[in-house]
Amino acid sequence: MVQIPESLRRRAAEAEGWLELRCPQKAIEKIQPLLDTPDARPAGLYLRTRALIDQGEHAEALKDLAELRPLGTDPDWIDLTEAWCLKRLGRLEDAVARMEEMIARSHQSAIGHFNLGCYLALLGQKDRAIDEVTLACGLSDDYRKLAVDEEDLASLRGDPRFDELLP
Repeated sequence: MVQIPESLRRRAAEAEGWLELRCPQKAIEKIQPLLDTPDARPAGLYLRTRALIDQGEHAEALKDLAELRPLGTDPDWIDLTEAWCLKRLGRLEDAVARMEEMIARSHQSAIGHFNLGCYLALLGQKDRAIDEVTLACGLSDDYRKLAVDEEDLASLRGDPRFDELLP
């Protein structure tokens, strides 16, 4: 996702390994040299964001995402991750705004439309939520299967427009 200087690639790989093993604190212990090196700072912020999220520290993760945003990191990943954190902090309107910005930039993003639909459903905006989930399912059939068990979409179940989307 981001470039890492050769001298710090092993350290980044170790942090990534700890994240894969679901040991975010161990990952954070490996990340500081990346954060201290200007060319590696984006990689360090990316890895620390993931570790903070794994630890449930969503407000702290948002700080790293804010610093990452202007550094050229994948804007869709930043928007999705930021919205995910905002949802967990109870800031659904902000999560919706982030997904709307992403979709304005990436019109064909199935995951963007799907997540927007989820957040809208949680806010009780049923018609718009169904529209967004429908778009996601039209862009990628995989979202039909995901919609079956997605808890965020519980308020849509029983609506014939939503039920028609399901496999």
